[in-house]
Amino acid sequence: MTLSFYFFILLVVVLSMDAFAAGLSYGMDKVTVPFLSLFIIALLSGGMLTASLLAGNFLLGFIPEEVTKGLSFTVLFLLSLYKFYDAIPQLHPKSGGLTTGNISRKVNKEDKAILTCREGALLAFALSVDNISAGLCTGTVSLPTIILLLLTTAIHFFAFRLGLLTGSVLSRRSRRLTWLGGAVLMLLAFLRLA
Repeated sequence: MTLSFYFFILLVVVLSMDAFAAGLSYGMDKVTVPFLSLFIIALLSGGMLTASLLAGNFLLGFIPEEVTKGLSFTVLFLLSLYKFYDAIPQLHPKSGGLTTGNISRKVNKEDKAILTCREGALLAFALSVDNISAGLCTGTVSLPTIILLLLTTAIHFFAFRLGLLTGSVLSRRSRRLTWLGGAVLMLLAFLRLA
């Protein structure tokens, strides 16, 4: 089962909102993210999404379309619930909880002022869990693999960079927009049933 190109782009943009939120967190904490660290985050996140989309396209070919629609709906719906959880601070304690901000803070251990390449790779793996699950359950568009990789990497790169820039401008009391990712994922989940 293949996705329309527009659905694919929307899915990748929504899945890159974790990268935006992590960048926002680092930007607000005034952490320097060197270009190589940023590139590693984007490449690993984009690569894992691309691989899972291709694997999903292969695996979903063996499953009846009604089942794939139900599976895709379920995964996207559960991811949307996680995004809502991540966006509402009252649902999780500040020092704990599996949120994008907490993952970002736990990964950056060495020099708090700089995100190293190794820490960037760990962050990319932590942020890509939803990329992998969504990719496996939705399949892909009929684009060459290199184009898929370039698109997913570029979108993740710009999302993280935009998060860094936004975080450096905003104060610590700014409102987070991660709820928007949850809303869009929920919309995508219901669109998969159509």
